Amino acid sequence: MLNAKVMGRTCGVLLAASAFTVGATSTSSAAAAAFTKTASCSTTGASGSSVSVYGSDPRGEVAVTLSVKDTSADGHHVRVRYLTKSDGGTTVTWPWHSNTDGNGTTKVWETTAQSSYGIYEKGVQIARFEGDTLLNSCTGWS
Repeated sequence: MLNAKVMGRTCGVLLAASAFTVGATSTSSAAAAAFTKTASCSTTGASGSSVSVYGSDPRGEVAVTLSVKDTSADGHHVRVRYLTKSDGGTTVTWPWHSNTDGNGTTKVWETTAQSSYGIYEKGVQIARFEGDTLLNSCTGWS
C-alpha cells in the first residue's frame, strides 16, 4: 500500500498488479455501468498512454492499463506512471513502470488504483531516463 499526502492529510491509496478481465455478469445496469478514459502523450524518445475503466463512485476501484513505447535508438530507457487528482485537486503520482527493452519496444501493465479521497481525474506521465535521472517527459490528462 502506498501512502500519499492529500490536502495535508494522509490517505491510503492502492496500486496493485492484477489481471484485468472483462466478463458478463448478471448485475443491474446501474451497478454494471462502466466508463473509460484514455490519456496519452509523446515526448522525445517515448510515447504512451493510460486507459482507466471505472464506475460512478469516485472512491471505487479503477482498472488501469498503462503502456509505454521506446521510440528512439538513443540508449536511454523509458517509463510510464499513472496520475490522478483527488477531490481537492491534489495530484497523486503513482509508481513508475520501466521499459528497458530498447528502441521500438512497447510494454503494457494492467493494474488497479483506488483512493479513499476519490479519483476525479485520470492521467499519465511518460518519460525518458538515463539511470534514475529524468531527461524529458510529457503529461496527458483525460
